Amino acid sequence: MITYPDTLPCVSRAEGFTQDGLAGVVRSPAEAGASRQRRAFENLPHRLSLTFVMAQEELADFVAWVNANAWDRWVALALPGIVAARAGTTTARIPVRFTSDLSQEFVAGDGLWFWRVRVEAEWRPSAVALSPAPFGGWVVGGTPGAPSSPDWIIAGRPPTPSNAHRILAGTPAAPSGWL
Repeated sequence: MITYPDTLPCVSRAEGFTQDGLAGVVRSPAEAGASRQRRAFENLPHRLSLTFVMAQEELADFVAWVNANAWDRWVALALPGIVAARAGTTTARIPVRFTSDLSQEFVAGDGLWFWRVRVEAEWRPSAVALSPAPFGGWVVGGTPGAPSSPDWIIAGRPPTPSNAHRILAGTPAAPSGWL
């Protein structure tokens, strides 16, 4: 994987970008009963629609770099989304690979010459990126010391709550309900 150069224009924040998580569901119809359904992917691949806006002077360098790198290799590109949210930042570098032709649109304005370049890309997030977010000592149906089921403590902290009540959901400090 290579890093997208800081000297080239970043994905436009004004134009935005979209991402679609592809469930990859494969359905097999059944003659009787419900259809069988299974997932084709363990980790949800994402299709991205990216827009770059750049001055005329930047276009040649951008197209040359993209032509040399973006279709054949994974590129670490700074984007908002799941990884950035987990990191507590506005953007984070994620590996993407361009999958479509470049759509280049000339945008003329009051003596300024700009180009809007659109491209589709793919991102295959890691299992870590799509794992449930850690929310602290959540307990479902009981207390950490005596859960309603041994499998229902999520994170398991604190080892014993500060009170003797049963927690329906939430944390000992901020439960959503008591018994």
